[in-house]
Amino acid sequence: MIPSSAPNKLLPIALLLMIGCLWGFFFILIKNTVTDGIHPTAYVFWFCLGAGIVVLLIGLSRGSRPPLTRQHIAYYFRAAALRFTFANIILYAAQGKLPVGVMAVIMAFTPIFTHLVSLITRLEKLAWLRLAGIIIGFAGVLIIVVPDASLPDPSLAIWVLIGFGTPLLHGFAYVFLSDSNRPPDVDSLQLATGTLLAAAAMALPISLAIGEFHFLAPPFSNGELSMMLHFVLAGINFYGVFELIRIAGPTYMSQSSFMSVVFGVFFGIVLLGEQHSLYVWAAIAMILAGVALVNAKQGKP
Repeated sequence: MIPSSAPNKLLPIALLLMIGCLWGFFFILIKNTVTDGIHPTAYVFWFCLGAGIVVLLIGLSRGSRPPLTRQHIAYYFRAAALRFTFANIILYAAQGKLPVGVMAVIMAFTPIFTHLVSLITRLEKLAWLRLAGIIIGFAGVLIIVVPDASLPDPSLAIWVLIGFGTPLLHGFAYVFLSDSNRPPDVDSLQLATGTLLAAAAMALPISLAIGEFHFLAPPFSNGELSMMLHFVLAGINFYGVFELIRIAGPTYMSQSSFMSVVFGVFFGIVLLGEQHSLYVWAAIAMILAGVALVNAKQGKP
């Protein structure tokens, strides 16, 4: 007989695979949506609203809703500005131009930027192993953007650089919105709900102001269906992330960054027929190695 503890041991692995797979698949959905003509600002609004409602419903089913004091609301909007609204506008715009696999590799840079911002703000001390990871990761970036043969079109190099704005903003978010800066009496699920809905509230006037708001009404296009699938799966995925952190810790959950790259590149090849040059494959290996070194547990001096 299988021990009763076996399902509990398998749950973290199952959640890790689910999160990495979904993150990799999201790049496909983003590509389908943006190339179907939905503007990034409208996409951010619908994504954050839809995912926020899904997470809110999950929270309400557990008897939990986000606090709405002035302090909490101010925090939601600060987090939304860094983590979702502007970061996702950049992500969606860049993904409309770049191969899915390349964008997946760019997003793997989040831990590197997070550590770099922590060093600049003196929240963390310099560790040579992590510094080596940063250097190796940036060397991987140069391999993508410098050689003319690395990308399908050399003019896409500028979009690679623009795309790095998303993990950079995520890095700032993780540093400046750390647990020590959270308002009291709010858990991660409540925080995600408030932040997503605040991001939707920020994206709506931007989309309207530039004349790019997109109304959702049947019959739905392929891009609209991709967008709706994205925010439903993302809401479920947020819950999976919080559960994995709760039962296995943030270090274990951080391995999903590696898996999202693998799945993103895999889905791009299988579903979109993408092909990568040897330069990009070398860059993928170097960036993953850099992320591994940055995430490595440092020994005591």
